[in-house]
Order: sequence, then structure tokens, then C-alpha cells
Amino acid sequence: MLIHKELADTFLEKYKNVMAHLNDGILPSGIEEYAALRPEIYKRIEDIDENCRELVGKQFIESLRSAAYSTFVYLKKYRNGYVLQDTESGVYYQAVALTTPLEELLPEFCYIETAVVPFNNYFICDGLVLSKNILIGKNMAKEIRDGYWEAKRAGELVVNSASRKRC
Repeated sequence: MLIHKELADTFLEKYKNVMAHLNDGILPSGIEEYAALRPEIYKRIEDIDENCRELVGKQFIESLRSAAYSTFVYLKKYRNGYVLQDTESGVYYQAVALTTPLEELLPEFCYIETAVVPFNNYFICDGLVLSKNILIGKNMAKEIRDGYWEAKRAGELVVNSASRKRC
């Protein structure tokens, strides 16, 4: 499930501007450089100065502050979005992708590194989805899937970034 193209373009422009700001005004030249720079956003988010806030807006900086940057289990695509479980917190997120459907990039039930960023009432995978090249076995996948359904029934699936609404 993809976010609307206009929103994806807006998000990517702002995200790239933040990365360039942290990289002395230079945009990374390829996916490897973007991936290497991404952790710096979340390590240095408090250091982003007023110039960057003026460039991308205070609300976008706050979205980055609220992001979950972690290792996730990518479960699969469900009707309303992709379900990811943060391996550190155990929280299940329902997210959308920016420009490429996750099911085209990843097998179901695998570990990935990404950021889930609240943006315009969605949770968005930030576009840099790095596979850890670890697939999950059937028994563990069943436990994770059961955990998802339990979280959904309990209203603990985080589905809406506007209020971190739980479903």
C-alpha cells in the first residue's frame, strides 16, 4: 500500500533536505550513502538547527523526533497497510510505503531496518528499507502473527500517526 504520490514527493523532499543538512549541505549520492546517513538523523535530531527547521518546517522535525527507527519484523501486507513489529518495543505498526510496495522488496516475515515516521496522519516507512537477510521460521512467524492479531483485538495496533491512534 503506497501513500499518495504528492505526499510521497513532499516527504522525500523534506527527508532529503534533512539529510543534506546533516551532510554539510551535500545530498548523498546513492542508496548506500543514504542508508549510512539515516542513523545520524535519529542520533542528532536534537541538534538540527533553526536553518533546517525553516527549510522543512517544525512539524516535519517533530515527526522525525516521534519516529521509530529500529529493527522491525515485516509481517506482510494486510488490507489497510503493511504491518511491522518493532523488535525492541514489541509495538505493532500499520504503515504505508512511499514509492515501492514492500511486498516487491521483501519476503514476508523477515527482519528489516527502517524508520516508521508519522507524517500527514500516516505512519510511513521512510523509503530506506534494509533487509537483515534473516527470515523467520514458521513457528516464530506464527507467534508473531498471533501477537499481531492479539494487539489488533486489544486496540494496541498503532495505525494513525495524528494521535498515535491504536486500533
